[in-house]
Parts: sequence; structure tokens; C-alpha cells
Amino acid sequence: MMSMGFLFLGMATKESPNWVFVAMILMALGGNQLRMSVMQFGDLFPLHRSTAITLLSGMYAASASLFLVFQYTADAGIARAHVCWVLAGISALSIFLSFIMPVHHIPVLDIYETREATKDPPPLGKSLWSGSSYLHQFWFFIMLFAINVYQQTYNVWVTGSSCSVREAGLYSMFFSYSNLFTVFFGPLGGAFTDYMVRRARDTPSEVGRRVKEIQAPFWPLLISSLATTITYACILVFRPLAVYISLVAMVVARPCVIAVSTAYLRIRFPAEHFNRLLGIYGSVSSLLMFLQYPHFMWAQHMYYPAHALVLALLVLSYTNPIHLLFTPLMRDAVVIRDQLEEEQLCPVRTLKKTFRESP
Repeated sequence: MMSMGFLFLGMATKESPNWVFVAMILMALGGNQLRMSVMQFGDLFPLHRSTAITLLSGMYAASASLFLVFQYTADAGIARAHVCWVLAGISALSIFLSFIMPVHHIPVLDIYETREATKDPPPLGKSLWSGSSYLHQFWFFIMLFAINVYQQTYNVWVTGSSCSVREAGLYSMFFSYSNLFTVFFGPLGGAFTDYMVRRARDTPSEVGRRVKEIQAPFWPLLISSLATTITYACILVFRPLAVYISLVAMVVARPCVIAVSTAYLRIRFPAEHFNRLLGIYGSVSSLLMFLQYPHFMWAQHMYYPAHALVLALLVLSYTNPIHLLFTPLMRDAVVIRDQLEEEQLCPVRTLKKTFRESP
């Protein structure tokens, strides 16, 4: 889909612009299917699963820097069609590289024994209709909504913050270059989450350890929320300093929101629900993104109230990371997720020994 999308994009001209619609649909579908592979990719590295997941998810934030490729090749006199065909060839490499992947089933290996082999996974509704699910869906949507609105408002905002067209163009160039650095920040949240999960292994209580593992994404989620809030709040201030601050915060927020969200889902809910939950949250957020248009129209007439509302919703979304700190609530979540029996709520075991004995 990605290869065909680039091919059709190269075929689009002023005389036949309809190819753009086909190209965008194929790229959107193909890109999302590639993103869904993070589950299998992460399972290849059980002890560093969050890092692997955020590494792949965070790369999507750097995709905006592809505009630099088109910009510089156009300046060099290279036809856009030729650039698209080269990108189609590069993306087609994944078709051939997929044959070197393991032909056997990639096992879902947890770093703890969450469920006996004889037990069936809990129904999807247990995860989907939980309080954590509602909070995360709201958090995921409002974070993406804020980032998208920031990007849509950026040109108008920097124009109002600039003293000349040249200065506004400089800010636009900085925006493109800043996206190149986003790829380095996405994996940091996953690496920190893996570190906190490893620290939780020293907890003597079995349930206590699992609770701490669920709480491991707290700081990555909170920092992602803070970075997104700072990014969005800056568009209320028409000053050059606010532009620079927003770009720095955006470098952190843009890759971490998707990457940390994906890693959190893998930890918080049963592994069997991961792909479906990822698809459901993404689909719901995509539908709600249609609210961008009425918000855009509102902002044209009432700039500050429209953006202040989104800023207030961003602050409200902090309930998602904060609720992880309520240990009794997370203990109940562990019991439901792992289907623990009464006798399993109190045992103590040596975790390091268990890991050494694991195949």
C-alpha cells in the first residue's frame, strides 16, 4: 500500500489531481498496518518490549520531515515524480525483508507469569469498558487533537508572531527540521518504562510487583502530557520566544504521545487484547478528529476561547497518568487482568531465580 501510494502520488499532476486522493488513502491504510506490527516486533525483545515498541511507534512522528526531502529535491530541480518513485522502491524493501522474519509463531512472552496456560484470556469487554480504558481513550484523543490543531494553526500563528515574511519562513523551516529530532525522543519513554519494570522485580509481593509494573508508564505519560500542554499553550502567545519553546516541547510531545500510549496498552491490558484495543482507540480518535473543522471555524472568530477550551481539556486528561498512582485501584486491575485466584494474591517468590530458570 505504501509503495502504490508513492507511485500514485508521483502520477498526480495539475491535469490529473485525483491520484492524490488514492495515494493518501493507500498511505494511510498501509502506514497504520505497519504500525500494528509493533506488537510482534516488541515480543521479539521481552525484557525490552516497551523500548522496542516506542522505537517503532516514535518513528512515525519523524515522518513530517519527509517534506524536507520534497523541498530540497525541488530546489535541486529533481522532479517530484522521480522522488516518489524512489520512495516507492525503498518502501517496497519491506516486502522482501518480511521473508527473513521468523516463519514460526512469535510467542507472547511476558516478563511475569500472568496466566496459567490452561486459562482463557479475559473477555475484551473487561478491558474495553474499564475506567482505565475510558481515561486512556480520552487522553489519547485530546493529545492527538491538540498536536494536530497546533500543526494546523502553526503557519497562521508564526505569521502573527513575525515581523516579516522572511522571519515567518524561518520558523516554518525550524518546524521541519525539528521533526528530524523526534525520532530520538520516542524510545526514551519506553526505555524508562522498561527500567521501572525491571526495578519492580525486587518487590517481594507477587501482586505488588505487578501493580508497580502497571504503574511504570506514569512518568512517560505525565511528561508527554506536560510537553503537549506546553506546546499548545504557546499558540496563545504571539511572541518569537513562544515559537521556540513550542518547537522544543513539540519535539518531545509528538513522538511520545503515540509511542508511550502504545507501550502503556501493552502493559496495562492483557496481551491478547493489545491489537484490538490499539485499533479501537485509533478508530475512535480518528472519528472524533472531525471535530477539528468546527473548532477551526470557531477559532477564526473567537481565537482565545476556542484554544482555551482545548487547553482545559488537556489539563483534565492528566487524570489518565494520575489514576495509576492509586494502588488499590491498580491492584483490582491486576486481579481482573491476570484472573488471579484468592490463593495467588499473597504468595511471595524470588523473582530473579524465576527469571534464571525461565527458558
